[in-house]
Amino acid sequence: MTPEPRSVPETFAFTCGDCGHTWEASFRVMFFTDPLDTSGLTTQEYVDEAGRAIRSPLADAVCPECGGRRVNILEAGHAEHARHAEPEPRTRHKHRLHLPHRSPERSD
Repeated sequence: MTPEPRSVPETFAFTCGDCGHTWEASFRVMFFTDPLDTSGLTTQEYVDEAGRAIRSPLADAVCPECGGRRVNILEAGHAEHARHAEPEPRTRHKHRLHLPHRSPERSD
């Protein structure tokens, strides 16, 4: 019978380089040792919150807001700080037709 793999929880903070969205996600890092391998090498696998095995949250990060792949990794807990540091979204002004100024014709 194979022993249960050791696991460690890890939380990463992310920020999107495309839209500026910040978020955090937690993963379980599972450590596996092949009992037949005499070298004792351990392999690891990340498991996301939905229970899916993924290669690495650092390599495969995708922004849940815009789908961008220019994602930066922050230290856990920094996503909330980055979110508060973001400026409020600006309201867009209405575009108006701008005509050049015309001076009235002078009659001398």
